[in-house]
Amino acid sequence: MGRTIAGQYGTPSGQQQWAQHFGRVDPFVLFAVLPMLIIAALVLWGGIIILGVVLLLLASLIVLADSWANRPAKKPAQRYRDDY
Repeated sequence: MGRTIAGQYGTPSGQQQWAQHFGRVDPFVLFAVLPMLIIAALVLWGGIIILGVVLLLLASLIVLADSWANRPAKKPAQRYRDDY
């Protein structure tokens, strides 16, 4: 009942489309990202706005790159229809 007609025929929608391009984030990436976020917070609190923003962007890029590297493998296209 929750599936759309497009979802029945393999067209990705919403969450499924996001899951095609990005995968789960590896928990070990936190060893790189959490210290960056702490340092960025301290730098922002100290008044060096540009460096804090750069550190936040770098931490975001690390998480995004890790998620992209862990994306699910694409399924091969069907060569024939098996509905008849």
